[in-house]
Amino acid sequence: MFTLNKRLLIDNALILFLLAFIVRLIFIFFQNPSTDKLIEDELLYWNASINYLNEGSLEDSILSERMLGVFIYIKMLLVLSFQNIKVYFTFQSIIDALTCLIIYKTGSLILPKQKIYIYLSALFSPLMIILSSQVLSETIFLFFFSAFLYFSTTILLEKKHLYFKILIAGLFLGLSTSIRSITYPLLLLSIFPIVIIFLKQGVYKYKILISCLIFLFSALLPISSRLYQNINLHSSYAITSQGGTHLAYWVAPSILTQTNNISRNEAIKLVDQVAKRYHIPNDYYEKDKILRKVGFEVLSQVNKYQIAFHWVKASIINLLAPSILLDKTLRALPHPSYYETGNILLWMKIIFGNSEYYSYLLLVSIASITSIFTIISFFVGSLYIYRNDKTIFYLTMLYIAYFLVITGPVLSPKYIFPILPCIFLYQGITFYKIFHFIKGKLKVI
Repeated sequence: MFTLNKRLLIDNALILFLLAFIVRLIFIFFQNPSTDKLIEDELLYWNASINYLNEGSLEDSILSERMLGVFIYIKMLLVLSFQNIKVYFTFQSIIDALTCLIIYKTGSLILPKQKIYIYLSALFSPLMIILSSQVLSETIFLFFFSAFLYFSTTILLEKKHLYFKILIAGLFLGLSTSIRSITYPLLLLSIFPIVIIFLKQGVYKYKILISCLIFLFSALLPISSRLYQNINLHSSYAITSQGGTHLAYWVAPSILTQTNNISRNEAIKLVDQVAKRYHIPNDYYEKDKILRKVGFEVLSQVNKYQIAFHWVKASIINLLAPSILLDKTLRALPHPSYYETGNILLWMKIIFGNSEYYSYLLLVSIASITSIFTIISFFVGSLYIYRNDKTIFYLTMLYIAYFLVITGPVLSPKYIFPILPCIFLYQGITFYKIFHFIKGKLKVI
């Protein structure tokens, strides 16, 4: 019986993996990707990784701003695909399909009745599918981070092999951080819920201490070389030099465009005026510290309530914005640039007022229907989890809040990708409720 059950589990996992893989392959086929279509960060990652493959090195400016892990990952796929971008995306689709499987396994631990609906949400997630067909870091990051969430869930719900699971959970969080520094603060912040949950469960204090030490060790291991180098050479605990640039030239302008009703270019000129009062050094990490000061100085001139309001507003817009906005086919259609207008209401007014943009408007409007379901899912899903498991509810709320706060007021649907596993939980619950509601109505008929 055990052997039969194990075989069924393997067969089911294989079917679920193949379904997700085929969906992503179909999307790649219709996209017909080529290196000529690469844009923005894609072009940077592709060219820098080819140079890394051929020369064995990266430019200091690129390496200081980005984590080395993403270039190792892209270089590996370049080797496996023989630099054929269609084959490259095929390998990336395999990783994305595995992420769907991990999300399914995590859902089966938390909400066993809704697990297939959670999987279906991941299977047909437009954001996952679109990002897996682009040369970016999101796909591999989500794979590692979903694995971290899975092992963290097993720690919470299963008591066996505690130290091993803590070790693996920490390692996957560290690997996530080696790809994108957005999870760097979580290496330390994750200790607090671990301690609180273990104390609540009555775990011995010496076990809690050992668990925390194991977690920190394994989480820091993948980034230890970068961290040591930055502390030793730059006297900085930051693992990239991108934070200052992001704050000064993305976060601050985003706030200024909203509060002062100006364009992004005008907002950047205001930031530059403040930056002129500082000496900008050549060292990337010293420059990072100065730009952080510039960013904070600019934001200090804005009312704190306005900052909070626009921060929250941007988070909600990112949550509700249709993922199709990231699709290259859509982006190739004539449409006004949001960053040039700087105001979402003005941006919408321009779209509605120019017939040249109607094709773009039509597709975005159709895709926006999914936003209604997302809104409903947040209410239905969070309420259901609150009623059934308050610990999971508080953890998911903290998880969502962390990424929404750290992303800031910069608008783009891709910024919600780290919280996709949680969104799938909510959507899975909502699909489950809708299905059983319809099933009940049909029985009455």
